[in-house]
Amino acid sequence: MFPFMLRPSVNIFSRRLFSQKSILPHEIDRFNAARVRISDWPSDLKTIRETLSASLEQWRKDKRTSAWLWIPIEHAHVIPIAGELGFTYHNAEERTAVLNQWLLPTKSLVPRFATHQVGVGGAVLRNKTNELLIIKERVRNMEFWKLPGGGTELSEDIADGAIREVFEETGIQSKFESIIAFRQVHNHPGGHGRSDLYFICRLSALTDTIKMDTNEVIDCKWVKLDEAVKSNNPLLQRVAQQLIFGLKNGFEQSIDFSLEQIPSIVTGKTFEFFTRSIKKTSQ
Repeated sequence: MFPFMLRPSVNIFSRRLFSQKSILPHEIDRFNAARVRISDWPSDLKTIRETLSASLEQWRKDKRTSAWLWIPIEHAHVIPIAGELGFTYHNAEERTAVLNQWLLPTKSLVPRFATHQVGVGGAVLRNKTNELLIIKERVRNMEFWKLPGGGTELSEDIADGAIREVFEETGIQSKFESIIAFRQVHNHPGGHGRSDLYFICRLSALTDTIKMDTNEVIDCKWVKLDEAVKSNNPLLQRVAQQLIFGLKNGFEQSIDFSLEQIPSIVTGKTFEFFTRSIKKTSQ
């Protein structure tokens, strides 16, 4: 039904298809939506409008759920035409804008793009002394001590993100042990209107010598937990209290949400599952 569904064919045939005012080369995804990825749009606006209009008409006849356009920044002239024909922005990253139009006579079921950003903080304990690793940052005119950490990268696991951020900021290598808390914030400063989920990971230090990145942090040091509890940073204070409680009562028995690999219902897939441990008892 769709002779040009394979992506390598798109650029080869795009000029001829446009000149014939045919349906845009596209793929059909698992949601029955038409997805158009063309890197070589023509400059003639009339041809673009006619071809895109014909494509929308056909996709509606075929009862496609929606239509997607990936528009390279070099061909931004396509965007106003798409807007006139009912497309709206869904997201834009780097050099590509993604537009969408819901085609069915129902409310759109297309989810919004990236409603949250995910951050990680590393609560790194030095096992010999039970000292906590903290850094000093400056926000505007205010300096404060906090846990090392930052935003996770695309498709990065929480545990890996925490280890990476700690190393990049402090030079300390560490091992992931558990998640001990997380925070949710809306209208987060610097979040570009997105809500923020911030996971605090308990890490064990594998090295002792600090080699901080002076481009990211002002200062870095190991501190006793009793000192961290007195911090004027409420989050750092609360984390120190949690760690003291864990040391007294056993981390696994009291505060840890440990990582397990759980099989997915999708064959051959697994996912990371964070949970309190369940002690097996004899029947």
